[in-house]
Amino acid sequence: MHLKVNCLYTENAKGKLSTVDVVYSDDADEYIIEKHTITGRGEFECRLVIKRADKGTIRSWRILQDIKNSIVGDDAVAIEVYPKETEVTDTANIYHLWVYKDGFGPRVSLIAS
Repeated sequence: MHLKVNCLYTENAKGKLSTVDVVYSDDADEYIIEKHTITGRGEFECRLVIKRADKGTIRSWRILQDIKNSIVGDDAVAIEVYPKETEVTDTANIYHLWVYKDGFGPRVSLIAS
């Protein structure tokens, strides 16, 4: 997936949230991705906030993986968190990937049996 910096979205998002570094979109402007700075959370580098322009759902692991790879690189490790039900804020189809700093994060591998 090819992503580009979307200057208009970046300017708009930075006006609302100080943690926004940059906003990307794909060539078809179907996906909008905000990259947020994380400070004071030792092992995390950034948070990617991903949504579709039409507000539809994204339930393709490959799309989220391709977005992560395009923005922070193939070797970066990111997680998606499912909170306690009492802490859920489910008001939109927005997905959050928490990206670990290099050298941090869970080590996940599949072992063939």
